[in-house]
Amino acid sequence: MKGHIRKRGTKWCIVVDIGTDPETGKRRQKWFSGYKTKKEAEKDVAKKITELHEGTFIQPSKVTVNTFLTEWIEAKKINVKKSTYDEYRGIIKNHLIPHLGEIKLEKLNGMHIQKFYNKLNETLSANTINLVHTILSTSLNQAVKFKLIPFNPAKMVESPRKEKTSFHVWDEDEVKHFIKASQKSRYHIAYLLAITTGMRMGEILGLRWQDVDLKNKTISINQTLSHDCKLILDTKTKQSKRLLPIDDGTTAALQKHKLRIKQEKLKAGQAYYNLDLVVCSQLGNLVFRSQFHVNFKTYIAKADLKVIRFHDLRHTHATLLLKQGVHPKVVSERLGHKDVLITLNKYSHILPGVQEQAVENFGKSIFG
Repeated sequence: MKGHIRKRGTKWCIVVDIGTDPETGKRRQKWFSGYKTKKEAEKDVAKKITELHEGTFIQPSKVTVNTFLTEWIEAKKINVKKSTYDEYRGIIKNHLIPHLGEIKLEKLNGMHIQKFYNKLNETLSANTINLVHTILSTSLNQAVKFKLIPFNPAKMVESPRKEKTSFHVWDEDEVKHFIKASQKSRYHIAYLLAITTGMRMGEILGLRWQDVDLKNKTISINQTLSHDCKLILDTKTKQSKRLLPIDDGTTAALQKHKLRIKQEKLKAGQAYYNLDLVVCSQLGNLVFRSQFHVNFKTYIAKADLKVIRFHDLRHTHATLLLKQGVHPKVVSERLGHKDVLITLNKYSHILPGVQEQAVENFGKSIFG
C-alpha cells in the first residue's frame, strides 16, 4: 500500500493506493483532503496508510454526540428495565447533551470529557459524575463497535472515585418512639415494614396482599414500584426476590391495616382501583413517592426525632439485627443483597462492637 500527496486547488490531499478492483481490474485510491499545507499532508501520509492497512480508518461523519446518544438510548430501551432507561435518559438529557451534544462524535476527545467532568464537579457528587461517566463510556463503546469512532475517548479520562455513602440510623428507643408517634399516619404500616423487614421503598409501595401470608407470617418480595410511580416492575435482581419471615407485632399491624383497606374499598365502591396494594391511596391507587416522603418528614418532626431518610429505616433494621448478634448472612438475605460482602462492607463500622459483645458473652458462658 503506497501513498503520495497532491495539490488540489488551494489545499493539499493525500492519495493512497488500495489495490485493484477485482471486478473491473482498475486501480482503487483513497483520498484524504483538507490539508492547508504540503507539510501537514506529508506528516499524515504514514498514519493514513497504517489506518487503512490495519482497518482502523473511520470514514468521517457529521454525526454529533447529541444525535448518537439520542439514538443509542432509544435502541437500549428494549434491553433494560424501564427504571434504568429513565435514569440513563435523564442523565443524557440533563447533563451529556447540554455540555457535549453539539460536538461531532468523531471530534470528541479526552480533553472535552475532562473539562465536562470538572464542570459537573462544581454542583454534582462524585457518585453522580461516576454514573455520567459509566453511561458515556458504555455508549462510546458501542460507537466503536459501529465503527463510528476508532477508540473510546472516555477511557482516556479517569472516572471520579466513588464516595462512601453515609447514612444515619435510629436506636431501639428512637424506633419505638417513632412507631408510636406515627400511628395515625396513613403510611404507618409502610414505616413499620421498613423498620421490621428492611424492605426498600419501591418494594413496600409495590407490595400486594397476595404476597402477604398472615397465617404463616411471611412476606414474598416479587415486585417493586418504578421511580416514576407509574408501573409495577419485577425486582431489581434475583436476590431481591425473597421470602421474609415477619414478627407477631408486624403481623398484627398488617391484619389491622388490611381491615382498614377493606372498609375503604367498600366505601369507594366501583371507584376503587383493585390493584391489591398493601400501601395505597384511599381509592386503592399507587402512592407517589413525593407525598410519601413529605408524610415521613412530617411525622419525624412530630416525634421530635433526628432527621433521617426513609431509606435509613432499612439501614436501621440491618444495624439493630447486627447489634443483636444476628449473622451477617441472615441480614444480607433479608436485605436482598447480591452478596454478603455487600452487607459486610456497608455495615463494617458496626461489626467491631458486635464482636466485642460476642466475646464477652462467650467468656461469661465459659467462666461464669
